[in-house]
Amino acid sequence: MGEKFAQMTQLKIILNKALFFIKPEIMDKLYLIMDYNGKGAINEKEFMVIMRPWASFSATDINNDNELDIHELKTLIWLMDNEEPDDRRVQKDLKLIDDDCSGTIDRLEWI
Repeated sequence: MGEKFAQMTQLKIILNKALFFIKPEIMDKLYLIMDYNGKGAINEKEFMVIMRPWASFSATDINNDNELDIHELKTLIWLMDNEEPDDRRVQKDLKLIDDDCSGTIDRLEWI
């Protein structure tokens, strides 16, 4: 009881305006993640689970290219763990997360 929901149609309008600088194909995939169950709505908890990593990605994507290179990833891990990670850890995490083997982590790989 008391759970807050947002309709995906309304949320898309709001997010498309706020995140106009993000490529449409990335936004479309974000919406698929948000509406993974096909109900056309997302609750507050689910929204926060998705948007926290989105925001942390944005905060460390220093050059705003929607990809994290090894240095940006190190900064992200450092911020999350409150201690500087060693280079081996960063390399290992990059390999684990980088699904397309591009050498960088894009927004969807991170989420």
